[in-house]
Amino acid sequence: ISSSERLVLEKIKKRCGIAEGVKVYNEDISVYIEDALEDMKTSGVPSDILKKDTDDPRVLTAVTLYVKAYLGNDRSDTRMYLDLYRKKVFRMTLEGSDLDVE
Repeated sequence: ISSSERLVLEKIKKRCGIAEGVKVYNEDISVYIEDALEDMKTSGVPSDILKKDTDDPRVLTAVTLYVKAYLGNDRSDTRMYLDLYRKKVFRMTLEGSDLDVE
């Protein structure tokens, strides 16, 4: 795992309320991060905002929602998180990477 991937993993864990020292979910979360990024790519999110070393809060939020939907055994809120994820991804496909529109 590269240092940028580790950094993204730690950011997502923090956003999910998982302490840095807890390693039991690392493999699952890493797989979900890859799944989410691939899903965003095939959904039409511009590749320049999906760079692995990105700090783009839009991408981090979308990945966090995806991870929250699938992590753990409680499936009561999966649909809600996936709906929020889909809406976030849709907005990113519309926004593109240009935040400054002139």
